[in-house]
Parts: sequence; structure tokens; C-alpha cells
Amino acid sequence: MNRNSASSPRMAAVYAPGTVRARRWHGDGDVRGYRPPRGWTARADLTDIHPITGHALPRAAWWIVETKE
Repeated sequence: MNRNSASSPRMAAVYAPGTVRARRWHGDGDVRGYRPPRGWTARADLTDIHPITGHALPRAAWWIVETKE
């Protein structure tokens, strides 16, 4: 039986309420225009500290921090 990953259904990730995830904003326009997915709230932080690891970054960057409702 040959399973092709392209034809199998994709499993969506399920997040518990209160889950926080962060990702770097890569400059596709103004960060204030970002709209979070349904069921999430978001804020933008300009920081030189990595929001997950706490390590110093070489320069400040915008991060999108989302929280599951």
C-alpha cells in the first residue's frame, strides 16, 4: 500500500486555551495591519530579547505574539 502525503488529509494542530505562540514579523507591510486567525488574539512587540528563549538578539525585531482564546 503506497501512501502519498499529497493525497492524505492534513491534520490541523489543536491548541489549548491560553496557549501562547510567537513568530517574527518579516516586514510584509505595517505590523499594525496583522489580523490573527479566528480564536486567537495578537499583539506586536518590538524587542531585542527572543520572546520564547529569552536570549538577546543581535538587533531589535518585531514579533507577533498570539494567545489562544
